[in-house]
Amino acid sequence: MFVIPALVAMLAFVYIRPHEVYEAMRVVTFPMFLGLAVLGFVLDLRTGVSRVPRLSLFAVVCLCFFAWALLTVGVSAPEQLTESVNYFAGPIGVLFFISQGVQTVRGFRVVSRACLVLVLALAVIAIHQGTTPTVCLVDNGGDRAPTVDENTPDLIPCTSRQECKEALNPDQDYLCEHVGLMGTTSVEGRVRYRGVFQDPNELAFVMSLCLPYVFGWGSERRGTKSAWVGPVVVGLVLVITVVCNVMTRSRSGQISLIATLGAYFLRRFGRRGAVLAGLFAVPVMLFGGRSAESSTTERLECWAEALSLWHEHPIFGVGARQFTEHYYRTAHNTALLALADMGPIGLILFTTVIFMAFKITLQVQRDFANRPEAEPVRAAAFATLAGLVGTVASAMFLSLAYHVALWIQIGLVGAVQSAVWRHAPDWRLRWRWRDVGYVVTIDVALIVFIAIYLRVKGF
Repeated sequence: MFVIPALVAMLAFVYIRPHEVYEAMRVVTFPMFLGLAVLGFVLDLRTGVSRVPRLSLFAVVCLCFFAWALLTVGVSAPEQLTESVNYFAGPIGVLFFISQGVQTVRGFRVVSRACLVLVLALAVIAIHQGTTPTVCLVDNGGDRAPTVDENTPDLIPCTSRQECKEALNPDQDYLCEHVGLMGTTSVEGRVRYRGVFQDPNELAFVMSLCLPYVFGWGSERRGTKSAWVGPVVVGLVLVITVVCNVMTRSRSGQISLIATLGAYFLRRFGRRGAVLAGLFAVPVMLFGGRSAESSTTERLECWAEALSLWHEHPIFGVGARQFTEHYYRTAHNTALLALADMGPIGLILFTTVIFMAFKITLQVQRDFANRPEAEPVRAAAFATLAGLVGTVASAMFLSLAYHVALWIQIGLVGAVQSAVWRHAPDWRLRWRWRDVGYVVTIDVALIVFIAIYLRVKGF
């Protein structure tokens, strides 16, 4: 499949961001990879490797979400429309080419494991970063992560910001942080990467999202001469993931990792799986996370602000990706972000996408449970389901509605559906009006619960 190499290159560009590290790579842009993906997709269609895409209800709802997002920007913040179109080209591009271009289980494995390898690379970089001594960095303010390159002055070791002021310039603000490979730096001692993963919480989230794909690889090794390689690789990946999760000190990352492992092990091994997941959860709970009460207070303030913005803009919201234009922090809850940004229709569309993703992965496992030849696609659906569980756990505390890693996962759900259609073209997602009722009920219950909780807490 010609589209697969283009997709892997696109994912590497989005995750690793080599154009931010190497001067020679700055001429390379995301539209170039979109163009390669288009070319690969067309070649696959012309050679018969892929079939003409089918417009499923799942794809329609995903496209409606992005269309509504852009409409809200056009209504509430028209001056930001061009920038929003450019931004959404990324999530829409990966969603389309993964869900429509990856039509076989083999292709699914390549793309999902490419995501896993890329995320592990970020985790290794972050772990190395966390083991380096802290040094003085100039604090330029703003939300962008400071980085280190050849123009950075000699780094002076430190243990606090005050030491940097005393040793360098008393009138300058400094950070005392770890410096890692590729010029990455920590934030308040918490490891992170660049770009879409410069937030430690989002780095922890994407590790949990991709983790289940290694279990499928390990299962495939059973019965082969090198069967021992599977458990070794799975164990190594688990160790890297847990260590990096601890070093991010992300409480939402803890919850996401435990939810992902719990969903996978419980469904795979039953009660024994719950015990196994608990064993991995112990070090994460003991050594990870933060105890700062101020962080919880700030998150509740963000939730209250999201509800306030929705009350002021009840139909279209303030516009997709415009929350931080009205408040100094993001919403720290994906449902509240969607509600404040895009109003109730945007929230319902987003929740419907997630609900459908769960239903597709569950229905594939159930409908083909008695067909041994469908075991590979069931395994793919199972791993994707476990990642979705961790995603929802993270979404309660992070703003993920537009995050490219989330839409890569949604694209993989579409790829599972495409792989099923290749061998069972009559398969359909069973979607009824009562499912819409479930989505609306979930949304209303969640917003009401959060509103009551904020009132109880005095917000």
